[in-house]
Amino acid sequence: MKGRREKILEVALQLFNANGIDAVTTRDIAKQAAISQGNLTYHFPAKNDILLALVQESGQAIDNALATAETPASSSLIVIYYHQVQTIFKTQLDYRCLLMKWGEIVSSSSAVQSFAQDFLKKRFDSWHGLNQQLVIQGLAHPSLIEETDAHSYQINILALFWHQEFIMYFPDLSDEQKIKKALTIFFQAYKPYLTEKGWNDLKPHLEI
Repeated sequence: MKGRREKILEVALQLFNANGIDAVTTRDIAKQAAISQGNLTYHFPAKNDILLALVQESGQAIDNALATAETPASSSLIVIYYHQVQTIFKTQLDYRCLLMKWGEIVSSSSAVQSFAQDFLKKRFDSWHGLNQQLVIQGLAHPSLIEETDAHSYQINILALFWHQEFIMYFPDLSDEQKIKKALTIFFQAYKPYLTEKGWNDLKPHLEI
């Protein structure tokens, strides 16, 4: 059985996704959750506290999804990575309200900003390790390691803001179509660094 805090977050996410973060008040959340305003503010004194909790929850949801995702057997590392990013994008859409307002959310709270910075550092560490393995396995050129910081910033921007772009320019696509196109754009950033083997392994999964 979910506790009151979890119920508040569940309702807040539903309302934020449906109506947009700006349009939803804490009173709306309390009413939908069938609790008093006082009960809500006991757990979350302000709306930003709810947003921080949802940002943290989304990060944990991505970690959980990655831990339980199935990867095709005998896949090369670049294909395994493709399926990992696919899992991340699918999970992100469960928290699409955060994607739509990410820059504003992060800049509105020092606590959210601190969490986002720590999360980015973990991502960079992960990408650095991945890039080294891609090179070791003959799937990428050494230049990927040499330029790993700049490349990591590039793909981080793609990972955070792809949904905003698609809402503006591809509003009629289904979520599945958006993810497929986003993956192709994301992995185009790897193309200059991949060896022939790496690109041939990856290419069948892309919309090109």
